[in-house]
Order: sequence, then C-alpha cells, then structure tokens
Amino acid sequence: MAVMSPKKEKLIEEAQRLALRGQLDKAIKAYEQVLALDPSAINQRQRLAELLVRAGRAEDARAEFEIIGKHYANNSFFLKAIAVYKQLQKLFPGDVAIAMMLAELNEKHGLVGNALAEYKQVYDHYEKAGQTEEALKILERMQDLDPQNIAIRLKLAESDFQVGNKVESYTAFVRLASLLHKRGDEAALSRLNVRIRQLFPENSTFMLDVLSGQVEEGNAANAVMAIQALLRSDPGDRRIWELIVAAYRKLNQPQRVKIACQHYLRFFPDELSPRKGLLECLVVERELDQALELLEGWEQDFVHAGAGADLLWIYQGLHGIDPVNMRVLEGLKRAYEAVGDKVGAEALEVRLDSYTPLGGKPPEEDLPVTAEPVAEPGEAAPPFELVELAEADALDLPDEDEIEIEIDDDIGFEGVEAKNESSVTLGDSWLDSVGEIFDSMATSPRSVRFGSDLDTEDAQSHHDLGVAFKEMGLYDEAISEFRQAAADPARKVECRVLQGACLREKGELEKAEGVLRALLNPGLNLDDACLVRYELMLTCTALEKGDEAAALLAEIDSVNPGYRDVRSRLDSAGWDKSLDFSDEDLQGFDLK
Repeated sequence: MAVMSPKKEKLIEEAQRLALRGQLDKAIKAYEQVLALDPSAINQRQRLAELLVRAGRAEDARAEFEIIGKHYANNSFFLKAIAVYKQLQKLFPGDVAIAMMLAELNEKHGLVGNALAEYKQVYDHYEKAGQTEEALKILERMQDLDPQNIAIRLKLAESDFQVGNKVESYTAFVRLASLLHKRGDEAALSRLNVRIRQLFPENSTFMLDVLSGQVEEGNAANAVMAIQALLRSDPGDRRIWELIVAAYRKLNQPQRVKIACQHYLRFFPDELSPRKGLLECLVVERELDQALELLEGWEQDFVHAGAGADLLWIYQGLHGIDPVNMRVLEGLKRAYEAVGDKVGAEALEVRLDSYTPLGGKPPEEDLPVTAEPVAEPGEAAPPFELVELAEADALDLPDEDEIEIEIDDDIGFEGVEAKNESSVTLGDSWLDSVGEIFDSMATSPRSVRFGSDLDTEDAQSHHDLGVAFKEMGLYDEAISEFRQAAADPARKVECRVLQGACLREKGELEKAEGVLRALLNPGLNLDDACLVRYELMLTCTALEKGDEAAALLAEIDSVNPGYRDVRSRLDSAGWDKSLDFSDEDLQGFDLK
C-alpha cells in the first residue's frame, strides 16, 4: 500500500474542511493541487468533479468525469464507468456522445436492456436531426445486440424502406417474418404479409422467400407445413415444388423426397430437377432396374441440358450397386463422354470390347476409376449416403397415373390453410404500432426484451450497477436497477430494502419507512430480517423516532449479536442491551 505524502494528505484535509464550510472555490483549488501532485488519485478527482457541479461549473466537471469514466472503462470496471457517465448524463441529458458511451459500456457488461435504452436515445437524436444513415447504423447495432427483438427488426425494415434501401428492407422483412413463423405467431405473420404486399406490390414471393430462408438456415422442420399450404394454394408453382424437395433433403428424408419428386413430375413432366431427384432416390434404394428404365427415356434430356455431371453421378451410383451390369457400364461410358472425360470413356470402351458372350458379363477387374463421384456445384458431397433404407422407413409409392395433389396421407402435406389477401384486413393500428412498439423502449429498458425470466448473471449485474449508482448519489437510477434485479427471487428482499434505502437518501423518509415496514414479514430468514430492521432503524433515526430506532437495534442484537455496528450504537446511546422481548416481538426472525 502506497504511503500518502504529508503534503498531499494536508491538502486533502484542507479541501475537505473548506468543502464542509461551503467555501467551494477554495476547496476546488485545494483538490486541483492534490491532483497536480498525484493525477492518478481517482477518488480525489471524483470529489473535485462533484464540487465543480455544486459550483455550477458543468463543463469543468465534465472534463473531470470523463477522465474518471475512461479510467474505469479502460481497466474494465464497467459498472463504475457506467455510474460515472450516468452522472454526466444528468448534467447533459441531451448529449448523444454520453448516451452512446453508456450504450457501449452496458453492452460490454451484458446489460442488454440498459444498452438498448441508451441506443434508443441515440437513435432518436439522429432521427430527429434527419441523419438517417447514422440512425440506421444504430438500429443495426441494436438488432445485433438483441436479434430476437421483433420491435427492432420491424423498425429497421421500415426505416430501410423509407430511405430507399428497398433490397435491405425486403431482406429485413423476410427475416422478421421467419422469426414470427418460428414463434408460431400466425396472426402477426398474416398482417406482415399484407404490409409487404403494400410496400412491394411487384413481389409475389414473400412467403416463399421466408420459407426458403428457413430451409437454408436449417429450420426445414418448421417450414414444411407452411410449404405444404403454399402447394395447396398454387400447385402449379415450380418454385414451391423445388422448395419442398429441398426441405425434405435438409431433413434427410429421401423417401419423402422421392414421393415429392413424383408429384412434382405430375405437374411438370419436362423438368429435369425432379427427374434427377427421383433417380437419386432410386440409387439410394438400390432400385437398379427402375432407374435404368427411367434413364432410357431421360438420358438424352440430361445430355442436351448440359447436365452430364448429374448423369455421371447417377450412373456411378448404379455402378456401385452392380459393377458388372452391361447396361450400367454402357450408360457410364456415355456419361463420361457427356462430361468430356476421355480417359474414363476410353477405359470403359476397352473393357466393353473385351466382353465375352460366353461369360454373360464383362470382367470385374480393372474397371475405370479415373473420375470421382461428381457433386452438384457448391455441394461437398452427394445429397444422400448410398445406404439401404430401414424396412420401417419404406412407403408404398403411387403409380404415376395415380398421383394427385391430395397427398397428405403419404408425405404429410398437412398444415395451416393458405391465407388469401382478402381475408386479412390492414387495420389503422398496424402502421401506428410500428412507432408505438418501438417507443415502448424509452420507458422500460426490459420492455424491449422477450421472455420474463431474468438469469442469475443478469440480476447480479443489475444489482451491482444499482450499488454503484447508490454510492454516487444516483438514487433514481439505482432504484431502477434494484427493481430489475429483484426479479431474481434469491435477492428480492435485499433489492427491496436497497430501494427503501435509496428513498431515504433522497429525503423521501415517509416513503422509505413505508417500503421497509411492508417488508417486515414473519417468513424472512435471519439475515433478511436483520437487514430490514437495520435499514428501518436508520430511517426511524432520520425521522427522529429515537425510541423505535432503539427497539429495533435491541431486537437485532438479541438474536444476532455482532451484527454490523448495532452494539456500538446501543452503547453510544446508553440503551440497555438486556431489554426483554416476547416471542411476539421477535416473530419476524427465523430462529430455527
């Protein structure tokens, strides 16, 4: 521990004495001399800043507070830094730089609700000043901080549209709709769908884009039922068939992919994509004859469409099923030729020429291995592993001429009914709610967060920040933090008591007494009961209710000797420790 120099110690004593006398200018000069000797004396700088505030020198106080705040922030004492900048914010309530610093500090400490409230102030400033690009940047930071926040996502999407960022706006609306869909909020999703049709009348694929995004993000299971509903409403849309197939691929359900491809072909018999999907499924199922039969009619379509790589993959899969099948080898040779692999094609030509009719099959050894299985562009591997399906997974497949759109029983195309635009009306409250929902952040930091549960770490942070605010005389801010921390049942009593203490320090003695008396409860444990009585004793003392304060001290000392400074207070006041108390007097204590 560093030893304070005699000169510094003398200056501090002089500054404190002058401050008590109200000689603020002289006290300020004394503290300035202390800091000239030791610029790192943060506690003395804090006292200087507070005196500068009292002297009406707000700008000078700001300079000192900023030094203190940066010191705490740079040393990761975020709660203390927050408390310092809150003092600054009271001096300069409209200063966007202070609000921004508070937002960042709260974010670093994990106080999401507080950070959002501060960011909201910054956003309001930029929006009012017409600085739309800066306002959008703040909204983006808020969304990154709380990505599950519907209000922020909605405001960001609307704001992007208003400034002409239509691509970004549409993307934001799609992501918002995806979040609503995952939450099962169909009513809000329907209203949002109507809003999109207002803003983007030329775009008719909104829900399809939403569901496509879910499939790509790995939420295919949530999207399937809604995709089925789209199919019911418009089975002639090829994009919806592509999406249902992609969803079942993501879910690794090749049997459902197969049936979906069959139905897809019923509506689009000339499409190559469902043909490829059906053939892939037959490879997985090792249905060699069925695959070869289909390839007889489809092979040239693959070649003409430039899909030789797909054709090669299919024939390689069939070759893995039966490596000495003449039809497969001939098809494999044609596939090599289609992709321009002369080495593979020539090797197969040699093997086919050496075919001996007496044996009925070409020799198995030395088959061409020059080409690896070809995946689709962007894919790391073929869509399914070549494994046999378990017998329980097999489904009876409909014949081609029996395929109908009513396929619920086979592949589960059940779900919500497709919503017609005319069935949803756009109430006047919808557009108004865009602002109202967002504005709710200004009054309650936690109102912008979803879920009522407050985790232990969050509660601890609010508690600690409340203590820091209380120590710096920011009682309203401290009460707000203690109120949030009280959501944790383990610290509810303590936080209520601290709120009462803040009211007392604010000078609202009657309110403090009412809060603390309301906490006197027979169910309290010993520590909480002592804490409530101790703070109530301090409040009674401030209200000049000496006898009641003495009784509270004696109650505490009787059941918990050594608690804080209770004994010394009793001794200094000359009160007798041996006061008798009945069981009724001590009923608030848990003495078990």
